[in-house]
Amino acid sequence: MDFRERLIKLRDENRLSQQELADMLDVTRQTVSRWESGRSYPSIPQMARICSAFAIDANEMLGCTAEKPVDEAQTTHNGAEEAQQKPHAKRKFIACVAVLAALFAAALGGLIATIVYAVKDAGYDSSATVWVVSIPQNTPMIVLCVFLALFMVLIAAIFIYMIIRGKRR
Repeated sequence: MDFRERLIKLRDENRLSQQELADMLDVTRQTVSRWESGRSYPSIPQMARICSAFAIDANEMLGCTAEKPVDEAQTTHNGAEEAQQKPHAKRKFIACVAVLAALFAAALGGLIATIVYAVKDAGYDSSATVWVVSIPQNTPMIVLCVFLALFMVLIAAIFIYMIIRGKRR
């Protein structure tokens, strides 16, 4: 039984409404409602007043045994919050990866198109049987290729950073 269930049970056993309990603890009825729904938890001074009102020990109120101290109960609560946040974080990570993949694909497509156009525009030396790319004529394409390649490296670096950061969590 967790804190919220114990609070509901104790309030029912003592035949108290949420408003009556709130008045005893100097809090609002909405605060008691949030505690009982599990949306929030009392502060340490509030927990002391709850325990005093029901004449029980804080460890009993939190469901702690000798093997499980109060601090660990708080850690368990934080773990539950993290578990609720992980699906959201996972969706966010997947969305970021999808955006990075789309940007990478667009940059790669642009790079390939630029290279193909530059080669098509290049002159062919039939005596040497090689493609001759005249630098002055194709300078804008070469600059574009360099920028697209750098952009792709930046996207790859961001992706690697996201992977490393995700493993640390």
